[in-house]
This record gives sequence, C-alpha cells and structure tokens, in this order.
Amino acid sequence: MVSFIRTKRALGALFFLLFLVSKVSAQDTKLQTLAQLYSQGHYKLVYRKAGRLLMNPAYDQSKDPAKYRQLAALELAKNPNWAKRHALELEWMEKPTDSNVKVTAQGSAQTQQLLKEAQKYIGVPYKTAGIDPSGFDCSGFTCYVFEKQGVKLPRRAMDQFNFCEAIDPEKATAGDLVFFTNGTQINHVGILISEKGAPKQMIHSSSSIGISIVEIETSSY
Repeated sequence: MVSFIRTKRALGALFFLLFLVSKVSAQDTKLQTLAQLYSQGHYKLVYRKAGRLLMNPAYDQSKDPAKYRQLAALELAKNPNWAKRHALELEWMEKPTDSNVKVTAQGSAQTQQLLKEAQKYIGVPYKTAGIDPSGFDCSGFTCYVFEKQGVKLPRRAMDQFNFCEAIDPEKATAGDLVFFTNGTQINHVGILISEKGAPKQMIHSSSSIGISIVEIETSSY
C-alpha cells in the first residue's frame, strides 16, 4: 500500500510537470504568433489578439502582449480615422514613466468623455467579479469605462497596475488611475476626477455602496 501511494504521487508530480510544460509551450506559441503576424504587417489582428492575451491571467507575468498591442496601435494610428477613434489610448501610450501613481490620459477632450462615461454609473451597486452596469467590482468598472474610450485594460487591479506607467502623485490629474494596496498586494483601483493641485477625489466601485465619488485622503481604502 505504501508503495502504491508513492507511485501515485510520483505519477501526479509527473503529470503536473507535463501540464506546466504544456502551458508554457502554449504561451510561447501564442507569443510567437504575435511576433510573426506583426512582422507580416497584420496589425489589426495583432492588436486584437494581444488585447485578448492581456485579459488572460496566464500572461500576467509577460510584457509581450502589451508591447505588441502598443506597436500595432502605433502602426494603425497612421490611419487618421483609426487614430481619431483611439485617441485616448494613443495619448495614454505616449506618457513618460515616473513613480508612485499610475498614469492614464490627462487634459484632453477624450479624458472628459472618459469622466462623463464614468459618472453615468454613479449608484450602480458593487458586485464581486462584476464587469457591466448590472454591477461592478473596482477593476471591472475601470475596465468597462476605459474600453468605452478605446483603451483595453487587463481585468484585475494588480494586472492594471503592472500594465500602466507611473507618475509623481503631484502630477496626477483627472483621468489617472489611482491604486491602493493592503500592504502586500494591490487590492483596489479608482479613477481620479480632480485636477492637479485640487483635493484628490476619485470615482470608484466601493464594496459598500457601489459606484461613488470619494475624497481619497478620507477614503477607507
């Protein structure tokens, strides 16, 4: 009996190892496909496929989907009509890297549209794993609002944090994403609605009252 148990464990470990190898291999294949499609000039296809990979938790540790989506977007932006439809995402991509707060777009007509869209959902209840106006969790809300403006964010707050670039808190303004940590990991995200220099307010999906506006400094988060 002891020998049988050990054999089962050994087979289980082998199966798990094979599963991991298979999973990594599948990822590599999809990333290779992105690279090949990009080299062949299939930018729309790269843009769509990379966007889907950004929503897949299996690619949380890979920067390649975001890289290829950005490269494809810059090529597609050579078409004025495409660039106009995706103006907020293109503006966002061009932001410089800094520290402490994560960046989106600032001071543009597209930003105003983003904030107007966000405020349409004030009062919508909080819903665990919610991703639409029937109920949002915090990252489901930011995902939904930004996608309406042509910016496809990863699904989870932690992945959105890793996907973004950082700016100095003093430079933060309306339209920027604001992230919170419980000390060990990112556990909340909201959208800043106040301008630079003003008391910082955000719109977010609160677990207690749903979509609402709050002063960041006095927020329980």
